[in-house]
Amino acid sequence: MDFTQLANYTPYILILGGLVEASWLLQKLVGLKSSEEESEGGSEKAISVLGFFVGVLLLATGGIVWWKQAWDLGTRFLLLVAGLAMVLKPLKDVPWAALVALVVGGLCAGAVYLFLPLPDAVLGVSSAWIYLVIFLVPALFAYLLFKFVEDMLKLIAMILAFKPVATVIGLTCVIQGILLLLNSSLFTIL
Repeated sequence: MDFTQLANYTPYILILGGLVEASWLLQKLVGLKSSEEESEGGSEKAISVLGFFVGVLLLATGGIVWWKQAWDLGTRFLLLVAGLAMVLKPLKDVPWAALVALVVGGLCAGAVYLFLPLPDAVLGVSSAWIYLVIFLVPALFAYLLFKFVEDMLKLIAMILAFKPVATVIGLTCVIQGILLLLNSSLFTIL
């Protein structure tokens, strides 16, 4: 499949992304239960899962549009910001720093165990303790480094998932998508 064709469908992808991004507002306008009453309800989880995949679609389209230099600069940024807003929302609860630290520590200890095996004792210390240190030192370093990155991404996700911000991004996506269909752009009008 030729993914560069996504750039041709940018207006429709923006409208879809905008509707999913502002879905909580649409639920209120239609008269469904509020998100406070049904915070962990099935419809909100389904929209969150759908939002993740639509966010990936927005990011992919944004990358392709940026690479092909199609559309205007505002549309490119809008695709990326809206995509990030939807992708980061469900991913903010995953402990990425701990997962990366576990993998890095395990790879370091495993590499030493496989390629530079230690004798049963080194200077009177059991090799099991040395392997543990070989695991912990890189794991702690990786954890500290990625914890900072994880916290920054959580902060960005919290800002972008804030309902008024998400609504503005969603409505901007819908308006921009409609204007692109009419051979205009919100960013050239402003």
